[in-house]
Amino acid sequence: MKHHILIIPILFLGLLFVILTSGCTSNTNSSAVTIMPTITPQTGANPASTLATTNQMSNAVSTSTETPYLTYTNPTYQLTMTYPADWQVQEVDPVNCWALRDYGSTTCNVVNFFSPTTEFGNYRTFSIDVDFPTTLTIEDYFNKDSGALETFYPGLQVVKTFFQQKVSNNKAYELFFRKGDENNAPPAIEVVTITENNVPYIISYNALEDQDFDNMLKSIQIATASSATKQR
Repeated sequence: MKHHILIIPILFLGLLFVILTSGCTSNTNSSAVTIMPTITPQTGANPASTLATTNQMSNAVSTSTETPYLTYTNPTYQLTMTYPADWQVQEVDPVNCWALRDYGSTTCNVVNFFSPTTEFGNYRTFSIDVDFPTTLTIEDYFNKDSGALETFYPGLQVVKTFFQQKVSNNKAYELFFRKGDENNAPPAIEVVTITENNVPYIISYNALEDQDFDNMLKSIQIATASSATKQR
């Protein structure tokens, strides 16, 4: 009987040791689990903060690199418009501005804007001409000029036309074409409008449509054509 009494305490002590050991392991794991949630949100917050900062920097760079625009005014033709500040302006003497143009009309070349040259020596030209007052409708005037262009540039390719264009709140027609029958023929754009005083304005661009062209075209304001008529 004495032997049995000694075995029971030994077994009891062994069982108690296992329970205590198990309890310590459980506490260690519990401590690890409670630490992880506090680390995870902080780690996840950093990329979002970095992304916001990157976007702000990107917007700042984009805004700072945009070319500012200057205002051009011609009192003779009461013409006002904006153009990129890094473009050159060539204002033509009203007395010597008359010349036969490729659209078949002898018009006054009022002003020309030249973009900076590229590494290939090319540049874009935005030109405005003024014609004598006409009795033609805008449709007939545009068709006449389009026909003259086809004669001047054999094989001319019409890329597209716009009939719902506006220039200084006047109805305008736009012709986008290539000066030849080849795919690499030089592109050009011609926009025709007629003011309330029946004076045609012709805008020419020797390049593909781009943001500079759109901005300059939309900025054109023609107060009146009365001064232009008196100059003739």
